Amino acid sequence: MNDLGTEIHLHARVFRTGHDWYADLDDWNDPQPDDPYWYGYYTTQRAAIDAACARLAAYHLSQAHRISHQLLTPATTSA
Repeated sequence: MNDLGTEIHLHARVFRTGHDWYADLDDWNDPQPDDPYWYGYYTTQRAAIDAACARLAAYHLSQAHRISHQLLTPATTSA
């Protein structure tokens, strides 16, 4: 992991369980099948894929915002 804590490699899984579709996000390098970062059950495969993609996008957006804030904070506080 680097100083900014950005070395996380999330991946999505989508599969059918009975009548529902299951989706989760987990760290590719440290999989925790019983404790993923996020999970959900959906009635359609499309809904499960859309939800997983939306969660990945939201996570990456929050990471980018956090990294940007960390990079800008020293410059703005040292002035």
